[in-house]
Amino acid sequence: MNIVKIVRIGDEFTSYLYDEDLNLIESKRFSDKYTTNFYLQMLPRKFNTKKTLIVVEDKPRNTVDMLVAKDENSLFIH
Repeated sequence: MNIVKIVRIGDEFTSYLYDEDLNLIESKRFSDKYTTNFYLQMLPRKFNTKKTLIVVEDKPRNTVDMLVAKDENSLFIH
């Protein structure tokens, strides 16, 4: 299971993708939620994963949400 940490600051999103051993695979920065969601939905195909843990840290609201995505249709943030 891969782990994706999304950090939201204002309208910008930064994604950090880790493998199951917490090794950083890649990080990317996005200017909007739509581009971030498109990137997330491409991850299962790109890295051949079945499940992904998504951790979303919303800095302005001081909140953290977590969810387990089982397929590409459940890989998105609100």
